[in-house]
Amino acid sequence: MRSGERGIDRVRIERVARMYASNQAAGQALGIAPRSFSRLCRQHGIETPYSRQRRERAGARGLRL
Repeated sequence: MRSGERGIDRVRIERVARMYASNQAAGQALGIAPRSFSRLCRQHGIETPYSRQRRERAGARGLRL
């Protein structure tokens, strides 16, 4: 199912992605699997909690992703 069919709009996905620290928690908040949450984020160009953590950790170590 696509996000429009489930009623999960981009704004809601963005908000949940910012609020939660993991894809699992974000997916659970929306009532979908973590993999489905990641897929929705990728389709809408939204940074997932997992990728945000990786980016922040890499920046703290002086690495560039």
